[in-house]
Amino acid sequence: MRSRTTKQKLTQALVFLILMVLALSFLYPIFYMGINSFKTKIEYRKGNFAMPQSLDFTNYNLLIRNFKILDAFGNTFIIAIFSVLISLIIAIFASYAFAKLKFRGRMFVYLFIISTMFIPAQVTMIPLYYLMSDVHLNNTLTSVIITYVATSLPGTILLMTTSFSGISDEMIEAATIDGAGYFKVVRKIVIPMGMAAIAINIIFNFLGASNDLFTPMILIQKMEKRTVMVALASLMNSRGGDPPYQLAGLTFSALPPLIVYIVFSKFIVKGITVGSIK
Repeated sequence: MRSRTTKQKLTQALVFLILMVLALSFLYPIFYMGINSFKTKIEYRKGNFAMPQSLDFTNYNLLIRNFKILDAFGNTFIIAIFSVLISLIIAIFASYAFAKLKFRGRMFVYLFIISTMFIPAQVTMIPLYYLMSDVHLNNTLTSVIITYVATSLPGTILLMTTSFSGISDEMIEAATIDGAGYFKVVRKIVIPMGMAAIAINIIFNFLGASNDLFTPMILIQKMEKRTVMVALASLMNSRGGDPPYQLAGLTFSALPPLIVYIVFSKFIVKGITVGSIK
């Protein structure tokens, strides 16, 4: 009995050590960007692994005042929030239908949607560009939002359908007998039970929309409508000899995804807890 307890403690200590190493490997680049973003070029060249002598916000002030980074953040937030919201609404109802409703051609439609995940984005970008030009949506945030909704839906539906399939049919039948309609069942049962999958999709889709460079660079040419990633690409090309200034921009761009993860990670745990006691 004692040997088993000792073995469990050693296993737990090993798992904890591995997780700590992984956490440090992920957090260190953010820490490196953060400390060097407060340095001047001279201070950076003296030692880029040393702590800054003082918190100098000059690089951030220049990003806001001269580079208009907040405008790019505004465009990115509009694109990310609307694309995540629209894809989430569509995916919740579609996934519930694929998971729990019986209708002719259900598996064919489901497999057809999932199969679009395997089409490379590079193949569709030129036809998409001409399509957006034909409907006069080029150089608009709407074109990027539509693209993100279309490309994120298959993966979102796949994950949510798998999650919703685990919901007890008896619970849905009982709610239906009690007079709950379609939308009430989705709101009161499906969404709480599938909150873990919903939170994961919010995080992944927000990260995908806010970190993508390729799509907005192709569809948007106007400088005032550029996203953060397009702005940072321009920053890297124009200020190659100023690493602290570049790192300030990278640190700036890393903050929104971190905030979204911190906010929605608790919903993942809560959703798993609800699903475990259903």
